[in-house]
Amino acid sequence: MKTLFALQGAGATGKSDTLIRLYALIKVKYPNASYREFHRGRDVKVIIDRVDGKKIGLESQGDPNSRLSDSLALFKSERCDIIFCACRSSGMTVNFVNSLSPPYKAIFVLQTRVNTRSQQSSSNDKMADMLMHISGL
Repeated sequence: MKTLFALQGAGATGKSDTLIRLYALIKVKYPNASYREFHRGRDVKVIIDRVDGKKIGLESQGDPNSRLSDSLALFKSERCDIIFCACRSSGMTVNFVNSLSPPYKAIFVLQTRVNTRSQQSSSNDKMADMLMHISGL
């Protein structure tokens, strides 16, 4: 079954940063994969081919009125096996994620928010590691 992992939470909780860190972990673990970057900068939109025979889509933007809807449509049309994205706690971004079911099973993962910048950085690293683990990468 195809799976969509939606990192969920309010604005400014580190969702995008966590997904950018996840992308960095994937690049280290799978240096021979094929990376098609559609956007690179503060946020990332990428399709990764040949990761243990799987295709992965990753979109770090998850704000309302962002490119999330277009990215999810692209990942579905490209037949990604696993999708990672950010979304808010409710509203249109959650609806975008739910609209891919089926064929995707949506798993919402609550972003951890902490009080200080250094704690948030550490928390984002742990969350990226956890996403690698639960996705089977």
